[in-house]
Amino acid sequence: MIVYLGCYTDDANRNGLKVLNLDEATGVMSVAGEYSVTNALYQALSLDGKYLYSCTGEGVASFSVAGDAQLVAADKIDISDCVCHLSVMPDNRRIVWADYLNGAAGSIEVEEGKFGKLVSHRHFGSGPNLPRQDKAHCHQAVPTPDEKGYCVVDLGLDQIVEYPQARVFHTSPSGAGPRHLLFHPNGRLAFLVYELGNMISSFLWSPVGGFKLIDTHSIFTPSSNLTISSSSCLSAAIRFTPDGKSVVVSNRGENSLVVFDFDEESGSLAFKSRTLLSGNWPRDFIFVNDTLALVACERSGEVLSQRYDSSSGLFTQIAALGSLHRPVALTLSSYELK
Repeated sequence: MIVYLGCYTDDANRNGLKVLNLDEATGVMSVAGEYSVTNALYQALSLDGKYLYSCTGEGVASFSVAGDAQLVAADKIDISDCVCHLSVMPDNRRIVWADYLNGAAGSIEVEEGKFGKLVSHRHFGSGPNLPRQDKAHCHQAVPTPDEKGYCVVDLGLDQIVEYPQARVFHTSPSGAGPRHLLFHPNGRLAFLVYELGNMISSFLWSPVGGFKLIDTHSIFTPSSNLTISSSSCLSAAIRFTPDGKSVVVSNRGENSLVVFDFDEESGSLAFKSRTLLSGNWPRDFIFVNDTLALVACERSGEVLSQRYDSSSGLFTQIAALGSLHRPVALTLSSYELK
């Protein structure tokens, strides 16, 4: 199996985009290719699997996926120096993106890997949790379930903004700093992880009414036994488990994966499990199959292979790829190496 890995870069580590070869049976990984992409903070694969799009230090780049799982540069577009997230729209003809430092987000038309019209929106204001909420900080852009628009999560303003209508939904509590939003395949439920508040919320979503809060839980429980202050922790990514019955949150500082079950009808949340990881500062993670997950640990410079038990919700490390420079993003390819 092929996995794409995005990393920060510096003068000594210029290849921010890497192709990993993964043995699903053992979890063992190796680097199959490296590409000179500056600060490849996030990636997304086109719906047909033919193109990979990556954030860069200047904007967004596209690559065609060759038959041997190698990447060939196709196009690039300059936007800013901190595009931190991107998604492919369901029509496969647009990319939506978010820029953290400049408080901006928007869309890019794309056809056969070539970029077209760029649309950009700027956010203005600030939040109460200083210094992190000193201004707008767009952290994510994701399509809405009705496929007619996309939502931008603004950590700095405690907001979700839905485009193209520019409808603003205020998140609660103020100062919690929303980071990533996840829509359920049923089109009714949405889950939001808060980076600064280390919390998770569930919502009912509809094209007419937008977001209606259902439930909110702290990432921490009385049994967490934190050895550091919770204020030193920052929640990061949120993903569904393969069975679609639970959500998992990565938490930096505590260095954990935390699982919550949810009721698919009501959207109510219930804490299930937490797994402490050997790596430092887990940022992004993905499920490769029903029992295997990969975790990018930024500060320890490694990707961990974790065996997942759906009954207990616990993860067990089975392999690791180290000596990486600040790995932060993981994208699964449907291409299998023959």
